[in-house]
Amino acid sequence: MEALSPKFARRPSERPAPETSRAASRNPAARAQGSSPAATPAPPPALPAYAQPPARISQPGEGIEREAEQRANAVAPPSTPDPTPQSAPGAAASAAPGEAGGTGPTPSAAPATRPAAPAPSASSPASTTTPSPSAAGAPASALPAYAASRVDDRRGRGEPIPKDARSALEGHFGRDFADVRIHTDAEAARLTAALGARAFTSGRDIYIAPDAYAPTTAEGRHLLAHELTHVVQQDGQAAAVLARAVDPTLDTRFHETDRTPAAQTALERLELPAVKARHLPLYNGLASANNLKRVRGYGREGADQRAVWNGLQVPADAVRTKLGERNIPVPADASGRIRLKPHRGARLTSKSLSELQTMLRIPNWDRNGRAIPQFQVDHIVELQVSGQMGSGVGNSVQNMELLDQPSNSSSGGTIRSGIYRKVDAYLDTFDPKPDRGTVLRQHDVVFTSAAATGAGSAAGASAWWTKTEIEEAEPLRSASPPNPTEDGVAQGTAGEFILTSGPGGITVGRFRHSPGSAPAIGTTQARALAGLRITAINLTDTAGTPSGPVGSLAAEWDLPADWQPETPAVTISLAGDGEYRGYPSAMPALNVTYRHLSPVSFASVSTEDGELSAEGTLTPSIPIFNAPITVRLRGRDLSFSLDYGPEQISLPIPRTTIDDAYVSVFYSTARGFGLGGQVLFSIEGAGSGELAASVSTAGGVQFEGGFTFERSLFDRARVRAWWRDGALGAEGTIGIDTPDKIRGIKSATATVSVTEGAWSFTGSAELSVPGVKEAGISITQGETGLTIAGDVALAANPAIRSGSIHVECKKDEGDWKVSATGTAQPAIPGVDSELTVTYDDGAFDARFSGAFARGMLSGQITVGATNRSVGEDGQPSGDAAPNAPIIVYGSGSATVQIAPWLQGTAGIRLDPNGEITVSGEIALPNQLEIFSKLEYDKRIFGLATQIPIIPGIVAEVGGNLSANASIGPGAIDQLRIGIEYNPAHEENTHVTGDAHLNVPAQAGLRLGARAGIGLGITGASATGGLEIGGTLGISGAAEAGIHIDWMPSQGLAIDAEAALHAQPTFRFDVSGYVAVTALGASLYDERFELAAVELGSGLEFGVRFPITYREGEPFNVSLDDLEFDVPDVDPAALVDQLGAQIF
Repeated sequence: MEALSPKFARRPSERPAPETSRAASRNPAARAQGSSPAATPAPPPALPAYAQPPARISQPGEGIEREAEQRANAVAPPSTPDPTPQSAPGAAASAAPGEAGGTGPTPSAAPATRPAAPAPSASSPASTTTPSPSAAGAPASALPAYAASRVDDRRGRGEPIPKDARSALEGHFGRDFADVRIHTDAEAARLTAALGARAFTSGRDIYIAPDAYAPTTAEGRHLLAHELTHVVQQDGQAAAVLARAVDPTLDTRFHETDRTPAAQTALERLELPAVKARHLPLYNGLASANNLKRVRGYGREGADQRAVWNGLQVPADAVRTKLGERNIPVPADASGRIRLKPHRGARLTSKSLSELQTMLRIPNWDRNGRAIPQFQVDHIVELQVSGQMGSGVGNSVQNMELLDQPSNSSSGGTIRSGIYRKVDAYLDTFDPKPDRGTVLRQHDVVFTSAAATGAGSAAGASAWWTKTEIEEAEPLRSASPPNPTEDGVAQGTAGEFILTSGPGGITVGRFRHSPGSAPAIGTTQARALAGLRITAINLTDTAGTPSGPVGSLAAEWDLPADWQPETPAVTISLAGDGEYRGYPSAMPALNVTYRHLSPVSFASVSTEDGELSAEGTLTPSIPIFNAPITVRLRGRDLSFSLDYGPEQISLPIPRTTIDDAYVSVFYSTARGFGLGGQVLFSIEGAGSGELAASVSTAGGVQFEGGFTFERSLFDRARVRAWWRDGALGAEGTIGIDTPDKIRGIKSATATVSVTEGAWSFTGSAELSVPGVKEAGISITQGETGLTIAGDVALAANPAIRSGSIHVECKKDEGDWKVSATGTAQPAIPGVDSELTVTYDDGAFDARFSGAFARGMLSGQITVGATNRSVGEDGQPSGDAAPNAPIIVYGSGSATVQIAPWLQGTAGIRLDPNGEITVSGEIALPNQLEIFSKLEYDKRIFGLATQIPIIPGIVAEVGGNLSANASIGPGAIDQLRIGIEYNPAHEENTHVTGDAHLNVPAQAGLRLGARAGIGLGITGASATGGLEIGGTLGISGAAEAGIHIDWMPSQGLAIDAEAALHAQPTFRFDVSGYVAVTALGASLYDERFELAAVELGSGLEFGVRFPITYREGEPFNVSLDDLEFDVPDVDPAALVDQLGAQIF
């Protein structure tokens, strides 16, 4: 079994040697109790089964483990790491039997190097009876006795290996495994869990955790082959060595401090109260055997030691021997009555031999003959440190003795409190502190030595009887025979009736009377039968009939004031016990109410030695006690006692667990009502407490103690607690004084109270959550435990204008953490939607994704504020550093409109101060149109005239030269623009870049000449002739480069000149025409081309125009600024040349 830490169990060489106990003298004087028990101890009992060296658990790295793993690898190579890892560096493995240093039986077929250990006794756990010492550096590891007992009980009860899997394994090992049994049931699950193992083997029985048994898989075959190797190793051995695979370890998140070693050393020493000092050698012997420990998950279930003790037999021969030594006659007839005074000051009693044997099993006097109100059955080695559970062999009669109730009640609680105190001190040295309840459920606490401290009840005041003394009838050493006046059986007379205790019993009272009249009852006679006050005796037989009904007895129950019978008066029949003798023959049932607890019912009441005798059942009306109590009535003395364990204690509080409890409830008429012991409990999500049982000043039941809220959360964690009047109460103040003990909480204070089982907290916590205004939150007890929660306002920061969050501090995976959620209104211009705010264990984050618009920007953005580092990917990462400021992060894309005609998409980022910056190149369309197409026609010169020749006939001569042009649409392409833009500082915006201006353009000249003869009539004319025209034209794209460098303070200006030039030739055409007009209206007009010819070369023609842009104005291309480069044309020469070619 794994101890709490690797340092918990020392090497055997480091353990103190057991103290040598002196054998007590068999001389009666030496055994007298006049001196201190510590000075004259009773002989220690024979070593109980749990103290015998246990079956050993093999350790990782041993030869048998290495061999098992080699064989398993051969059968099925592991897909996972070796389930039996090697020992840590520097710690040698325990020497296995058969190896150097081993002392146990050899676990393989090889001849043993020394004789095998003797076979174990019936009470010996598992097998071997001699421990195998560990090699240096590794603690001895033994199978806990309670587990060994269970393994032994279940030997051979498992299931056989499945046939398919078995065949292959038998072929590999060369051995028939039909006799091997596999255990995978619930008990196997408990045993493997108790050993911290996936599997272990004992002889031919293999125990495998249910979730690890998979013989059809490679991993399952590997594990099975490993355990079968141990079966082969243990074949033919006198004892089985238990092999385990995995040990649990303390969670690595708990870190030792420099105080841990000292606290551990203190914890390893078990402190014994004074009444246990005489057993110190036995405790240290167990420590040397590595078996003095509180096992993980310790419980007392099944530990009814009184029932175990009542199985003890006091031999009749031993009783006869002791009575003979005391000169007390013993009738030869086994049913005869033995008249004696059992101890000093005792009344004369009459017992049969069997009744005397029963009485001696738990006598009510000590070895000095003094009356003891009550002896209880006590574990010699307290069960809680015996390495046992309640049903283990530590609960055997060999580990029991009788101890007076006060001593017994104090010793168990003293040891338990000392263990818890040291465990708490040990755990306090870890960072963070582990939960005690969890640790004790999962780890053994191993003690390497024991020491008597003198705590608890004084040893000199204690009284005890050992098992051996009871079996030898030692309590009869103080018995005495009756004196002569008491001896013999007195007979009554017609004038004196004798009341006896029972058939052949002692005389209880003598009642004188006149023949035929009722006896007079004096004060002394009224209490002749203890427990009753006789008020009258009615005798119906006046002849002294020796048997049968002789009358009746009227009486009232005579009990202590706290015990009130339901029916005070009672009538009891009398039966004859000789001449003028009688005894109560049929006692009615007795029902009483005990004011401190509840009603008690005595179903059967009898008389014994002049006293009422009965046993009844008290079912406590106090909810905390969840088990009935047996009440014993002897005369007018009532007594009861019960030791309540954790399974018999109930606290009706939600989410409450009883971690441990030992409460002794006792009562006797002489000593009154008493309580002792302690209840340890925990409330999920809140903390743990303890309540010490006591009797209140009013004589009732009360529990006083305290409750400690989780110290991982609170610095001031302790409050008073109590249980009174059926309800839990508490009061006190708790608080957090260490800033950021829980990250996010600066301090906290709360006043605690409990009303009707409900916790109430009045107080608040001051937060250190970044981005939060100075505020406090409340502390409450919620459905799932203690809660620190509330709504607080957010402080303004570069990303947040206002908002609120709900803050909670709750436990998450064992640690207290502060978390929060809420919403906030953004302080980032252009972001109008709410931000989602979260806080988790120091990390603050506010986030928004959505639309954004501001200034020249519009688009989508993801924005956040955090106190964590922002990585290269623009996202928060890692933990938040203490006191880290809240910074803004984020990115997105937006459309940037630099001018009405110029916009594009750009990436944007958020600066830590919350401002948005566009920095980089803007993605623009392939082409931006800056103005539409413009048309231009210009007449350079023109001539038209008619010359009369004769009336009605005219000569028509005309000519012209005109220019035309079209420009646009103008467009910018190949545009690359970089921008640095912050909407908060638009005055610093800087735009730079280059572009290409592309303006499609065309230009032309038209030269025309016309000549013809016409007929002129009033109101009408008709003309016909020839028309010669020439066109000179160019077309193309006017291009120019543009550089942009703009800031708001300078404004944006673009000035460029586009030009288009060419050297074209004239194209002339000769056309005929006829035109008829009448009254100003054209009646006929037709042209037809007769010929075409190109003339001229080296003519330079072109057009140029400026382009201008000023910020806030549209692009301006003025036609007034259009300039033509017109060639010098000689029309006459051109016509001569044309005529020569055409005509």
